[in-house]
Amino acid sequence: MKRLTLVAATLALSACQTAMPSYQAASGPNGVGYFSAPADNGRQAVIYTGEKGMKPAQVAEYALLRAAELTISSGQEWFAVLHAASQQVQVGDVNRIDGRSGSVLTGESTTAGAGGAGDRSTAGAGVADGSVPGGPSTGGFGGGDVPYQVLERWTPPTVHQTTLLVQMGSGKEASFEGLETAPEIYSAQKIMDQIRAKMAR
Repeated sequence: MKRLTLVAATLALSACQTAMPSYQAASGPNGVGYFSAPADNGRQAVIYTGEKGMKPAQVAEYALLRAAELTISSGQEWFAVLHAASQQVQVGDVNRIDGRSGSVLTGESTTAGAGGAGDRSTAGAGVADGSVPGGPSTGGFGGGDVPYQVLERWTPPTVHQTTLLVQMGSGKEASFEGLETAPEIYSAQKIMDQIRAKMAR
């Protein structure tokens, strides 16, 4: 996990960027969107997992937005970020087959096959020609190498994720047990207004 400098990384996205990605609730800790859970000493862990193509700074902003929303909904004025971390995680289930390609799933016909099946009249050598060693339709069931498609394994996409440990409060005084240095403190309302205004552009 890399330490994330929120002051530099958040609220500093380029003005020429395209529309912001959707802001949404996640189905779990590693699902796309925001997720939160209670932590020790009344603190809150806030996680935002970005969608594919989201920049780390956008993910960090959305984590801050969720922390601000939780602060306001709990009747507090500010939140302090006690710890912030950024990492890349995989989203998606390797056991789910929807969204993947292949003749069985898409209904397309295939010219590749073992033992001479399929129409190979328009296929180039080494592409769908079972007589060419190394071709995808070569053997495996009647001799020759195993087709590379059989050896290929689908892996879920990797996306950015920001995790914040926050403490909420109101007023001008606060104590942060267990910290040696003062944390960054944010006005929840200001953070909400700034990020939502950017999302509306």
